[in-house]
Amino acid sequence: MIDNDIVISLSQVSKKYKLFSSKQERMKEALHPFKRKYHKEFYALHDIDLQVKRGEILGIVGMNGSGKSTLLKIIAGIIPPTSGMVSVRGNVVPLLELGAGFNPEFTGLENIFFYNSILGYSRKETEAVLDNILDFAEIGEFIHQPIKTYSSGMKARLSFAVSININPDILIIDEILSVGDELFRRKSFAKIEEFFKAGKTILFVSHAAQNITQLCTRAIMIYNGNIVLNGPPKFVTMNYQKFIFSHPLQRVRMLDGFKDLIPEGEYADGELKNQSDDASVSNRSSDLSIEIFKKSESYFIDNFAPKSTVITRNADLDLSPIRIENSLGESVNCIVSDEDYLISYRINFFEDVGYINQGLGFKTEMGVAITWRYFPDCNSYFPKFYRKGDSLEAKWRFRCNMMPATYFIGITIRRKGSEGSEIIYRGADISVFKVLGEKGFDRGGYFDAGFTIEVT
Repeated sequence: MIDNDIVISLSQVSKKYKLFSSKQERMKEALHPFKRKYHKEFYALHDIDLQVKRGEILGIVGMNGSGKSTLLKIIAGIIPPTSGMVSVRGNVVPLLELGAGFNPEFTGLENIFFYNSILGYSRKETEAVLDNILDFAEIGEFIHQPIKTYSSGMKARLSFAVSININPDILIIDEILSVGDELFRRKSFAKIEEFFKAGKTILFVSHAAQNITQLCTRAIMIYNGNIVLNGPPKFVTMNYQKFIFSHPLQRVRMLDGFKDLIPEGEYADGELKNQSDDASVSNRSSDLSIEIFKKSESYFIDNFAPKSTVITRNADLDLSPIRIENSLGESVNCIVSDEDYLISYRINFFEDVGYINQGLGFKTEMGVAITWRYFPDCNSYFPKFYRKGDSLEAKWRFRCNMMPATYFIGITIRRKGSEGSEIIYRGADISVFKVLGEKGFDRGGYFDAGFTIEVT
């Protein structure tokens, strides 16, 4: 029996490519009288089974070269599979490579009709949205000039405008939401948000875990052409983050364990199986999600360390690795908002340094300092005179009121001098942590200001 809610169905889909070491090898194989093979076979996808329902927002994660783009191109009908069955019901608009499908000799206006005809839209249907496309692209009279005269930014704007102003049944987005200037990018994101809110079926590839968890209803992880995880977005992204920051030998063990993370037969293709009552399915799904998320509210990722650390020392001392603990005393580097955490480290002194104070702060990926604090304060010092052989353990407690993002920790140690304070240690980007997002998160920016509102 056909499920009318399923709009994308892949069964045993594989994609094989021939890899040649050189152009000469390709020519030899083409001309060899006995059809000798000079190529190696490479499977970009291997026996993929996947179903996507109407209105689903499927997040797709995976390392570069895992097969994500190949999967999307097969679903979009851009390339055929080597084997297997693909069924897609409805109009598909792929936002994969901006500018693909344009003829450089045609004008921008001609390319609008040309591109839409490739997607199966009639001239009348294109004319109905033409004004919206032109207003969105913002390229003015250049619309009557050949595409080959456009700058790369103008091509991207027109391509995006054409793709996004069609009303597709299925939208495919492959990490390309970064065209044009800041104002145009914001307008592009706003247009994408309309599709999310309209309940379209969307396939969304992103390397940003917070985008997947906030926007998607389900997620899959692809590795070496295979779907290795399929489940709730937060569950998939959590394990994906652990995977990419693990040692290659650890990854082998993790792949073996992935199939046991969700009980077989209970969760498949984003829904619970073998349940006859709709209400019980909904309740059971909620229970399963809660059970998974309780175990992964905050967690630790191996080998997740900053690559931008700069340490400056003006005294003989050593600072141990920073440890972040949750309320259970567990070491974590992925934390959640509205929870209390502890940052601790030990300082060992190998010379007399005297009276000191300490500062700790957080910065964003762009280097913006969002918080910084000295203790006791900038012009005060701890009462102990620290000598060679002394050590101290610092424990900073804080409540996480930051929004989902990646943050870097900086530490400064200063000592009292005859003419004021002197920096004896500065560790910039000495450690890093993530603040995890949740679907339906109704806040944004870098921190939660604790807003309240009174309406009269």
